[in-house]
Amino acid sequence: MQKQINTILVPTDFTEKSNNAVKMAVQIAKRHEAKILIFHSISNHYIIDRTGKQVIGAETVDENFRKIQISLDELHASLSTENPTLHFETILDNDNLIHGINKIIDQKNVDLVVSGSSGQQKISQLILGSMSYEILNGVNASVLLVPETCKKYAFDKILVPVRVLDDLADKVDLSLAIAQKNNGIITLLGISSETDLDALKDAYQEVRQTLVKNQQEYNAQFLLTQDKATQISKFSKDDDADIIILSYQDEGSWKSIFSENFFKQIINYTDIPLLFLKNKERAKNNETDDNAGFDITLPCPG
Repeated sequence: MQKQINTILVPTDFTEKSNNAVKMAVQIAKRHEAKILIFHSISNHYIIDRTGKQVIGAETVDENFRKIQISLDELHASLSTENPTLHFETILDNDNLIHGINKIIDQKNVDLVVSGSSGQQKISQLILGSMSYEILNGVNASVLLVPETCKKYAFDKILVPVRVLDDLADKVDLSLAIAQKNNGIITLLGISSETDLDALKDAYQEVRQTLVKNQQEYNAQFLLTQDKATQISKFSKDDDADIIILSYQDEGSWKSIFSENFFKQIINYTDIPLLFLKNKERAKNNETDDNAGFDITLPCPG
């Protein structure tokens, strides 16, 4: 079970979106006494000829490595000066972004990946690539998506939907840990369609009992709807929530740029941080050797 956040990884491309994710990670680390890993990946491009695989623009890549390492060192120094009680580590790699993150997750036992997000998944981003969406779907750890416009870094009001049964106990444990570190109030939202009503009602009641047993202050409500993402987003605004904690379970949707699955809807309709809890071992077992798509909408070194 995931009860603690001990190691946080933040991918950065030095944009305002990434910088805001770093700010969020720092505040979380302070409350959880966690270590922060700041990661940047440079993707190499190759040609294959009779002599084998050749890096395109090798000299440019080397120069970029030098410049980015300096930027990471400066960021490390600045963060360490501002937050002397926290431990920071910077990592620069030339692996594929998702592979590089997963390698660090495995080596450093990362509990949470904090990624900046534009807060929208438009059709152009789905075609060209979105770094935050690639990270959400590809990495083998829980992911916190932080909208670029988010400027509140404490979680006083924590929205915990009960919409799927997968990893529910772990999600409740993590929610309790976050509530404890933030002196926060949990709002429990049971949300179900007709097809899974009985099972989710039972799970919802069990979670309520767990919160009572742990003497956690909470509010609770149960909704019957087919449009779960929209209702969760609407409820988060009505409740003035600071974070939504979700299980990484995308019910029955298939990958298509023309379909708005639960993930895309919840990202598009919500403007607060979204924490997607992932089962590490299951995610690792489902990992493929395919490279994630390169995000050409972001600054591209070299």
